[in-house]
Amino acid sequence: MKIRWIILVGLLLLAGCSSRSDELRELITQRETHITQAFSELKQKLNRQQLSNAARLVAYSDKVKQSHPELTELVDNLAKNAAVNGPMLLALNDRIKDLKGFPGETLEQLEEKYVESTNILEALQPKTFNDALSDSVNVLADISGGELARVNAVNKALELKANGTEDLGNGSQFIGNPQYGQWATGSNGTNFWMWYGMYRMFDDLLGGRRYSYNRWSRHRPYSYYHDYGRYRYTKPSTYKKQTQLENKTKKSFQRQGKQFRSPYAKQRSGSSQLAKTSKSRPSSGSFRNASSYRNKSTSSNRRGSSRTSRGPRRGK
Repeated sequence: MKIRWIILVGLLLLAGCSSRSDELRELITQRETHITQAFSELKQKLNRQQLSNAARLVAYSDKVKQSHPELTELVDNLAKNAAVNGPMLLALNDRIKDLKGFPGETLEQLEEKYVESTNILEALQPKTFNDALSDSVNVLADISGGELARVNAVNKALELKANGTEDLGNGSQFIGNPQYGQWATGSNGTNFWMWYGMYRMFDDLLGGRRYSYNRWSRHRPYSYYHDYGRYRYTKPSTYKKQTQLENKTKKSFQRQGKQFRSPYAKQRSGSSQLAKTSKSRPSSGSFRNASSYRNKSTSSNRRGSSRTSRGPRRGK
């Protein structure tokens, strides 16, 4: 009798997993169709200059080049984010290609694929993408010395006062953003920020100072990417590396009897007039917990609901 019950329970679990897997595959297929449409629509809006921050980025770049001709190459590279062949949109296109090739054999893989497809779709929304451009616009505004106004954010003086942090220099919003550089390990084991070649001129704007991961973590400024858009505008493998570096640094400090404060322990103040799509929390979980969809769905079932508004129905 006991063996019969074990077999029965096993069959029910397998049936439930099969049902969930099939439903996830169906939802992912729908997401991929929507992603294709959203990508096309976003390209059209960029081509037609229908995103306010894209148009502002181009206008700001022209003004900054006039007052700082020595920064022309750097400014031109930042302005590319307003174009369809710019690094921001190209990065999303690469993630779409990776999504199609991502394995979906196990339930866990399907859940991760579902999360990534949803994050990409949200990142492609015009209002969200427009807000994501604000970091580039605001860096140019800071370089102008206040001649140009920040967008979707308060001015630098108010932001620094609200957060109690120090001014790390013009362009510091990009530190930690994988589009512009990466964390490298020095000979002493300290992790420091290293700009990619096309953004090396930020070293001059930052006074040649090399920022360690720990110092940046404690004093980082507000930025759209770090405080709102990171999970949408970072590919999963890079997000995991960021988390690994954070955990590694924390453990290293603990061994030394020191305290380490995560750069994301507290959301920085400074945002202004962001779209609701930017302020909303992840609708499908986050990379920090690849099984968050599973956990939310389980909680939903415990409440007696067979479907949530943000996730697929689970088999019983």
